[in-house]
Amino acid sequence: MATSDSPLDRVLPLFDHTHDTATTALVVGVATLLAVVASWVVADFGVRFPAFAVTAIGAAYWLYRLETRREIVAGGLYMLAALIALTPVAMELHVLTVTGMEGVGSPAQHVLAISDLLLTLLFWVVAAVPAVAAYLLQNGDAVRARLGR
Repeated sequence: MATSDSPLDRVLPLFDHTHDTATTALVVGVATLLAVVASWVVADFGVRFPAFAVTAIGAAYWLYRLETRREIVAGGLYMLAALIALTPVAMELHVLTVTGMEGVGSPAQHVLAISDLLLTLLFWVVAAVPAVAAYLLQNGDAVRARLGR
């Protein structure tokens, strides 16, 4: 017997509306892409499958709740930008966890190296591309109005 505050009642409103087949396929495709990227980001930690599963289910749940295909694509691009931006952080965390290994020196010396800072900056610049695309996709009319078009 479910009450109005039960967890089941909080999950079931997700299915109050349904999307057409193409939109559902878009959600599954975007969620799968995000899960592949997330599993790649954490591959050094040995948790590829759990990262894939959690990201696929979480992203699909969140994206399916959105109303239009435009919102779904923009949300997926925002998530992709976040994953790309967090990639160098995950790489540095792995280096910090293996500092006792042979050939790995001081973690501060490695993390603060100019090459690592440039690599982080490069990832952030690459992450800005899907973020800007998502922003323009969501706010294209407002941007065109500001530009006078």
